[in-house]
Amino acid sequence: MKRKILFAFIGALMLHILYFAAQLLIGLIQTLFYKPQFAPDTVVLQNEMAFGFINQGSPTFLLGSYIGVALLIYAVLSLKRKGVNSSD
Repeated sequence: MKRKILFAFIGALMLHILYFAAQLLIGLIQTLFYKPQFAPDTVVLQNEMAFGFINQGSPTFLLGSYIGVALLIYAVLSLKRKGVNSSD
């Protein structure tokens, strides 16, 4: 049981890291390929870029989603284990 809980929390952490990395990568690609349509050629545009934050909401929502995903993974692992054992 401890092993399933550990796997559930590690899996939830990996899914959250993957989600935030994908959001950051999408923002980076959009920033690199952005070509403004409204600026004339003679205007010098700002050449600095700043990476913002992912508008995820409150930290409570992030903690809740982490715990929710961990519980979901734990439930799947428990059902998977029961399904394998019941067929023997």
